[in-house]
Amino acid sequence: MRKILSRIGLGLLLMIIISIVLCFYFGKFTYAYSLIVVLLFVFGGMGQIYKLKNDEYTYNKLNGRNEYEDYTR
Repeated sequence: MRKILSRIGLGLLLMIIISIVLCFYFGKFTYAYSLIVVLLFVFGGMGQIYKLKNDEYTYNKLNGRNEYEDYTR
């Protein structure tokens, strides 16, 4: 499932980049700049999701119980 979603995401990313280039080519600057803003929002959202996953992993790693210390006490 993850592989399929990543391929769909990469396809959409490629289509957005191509549409930005075409909008600049045809002189539709407003649409091109709005697509660039959408692209920035997507990358910003992905960054926040990965930061949240990293914070969760760090919290679990630092606050998890260490089984070795439990057995050696």
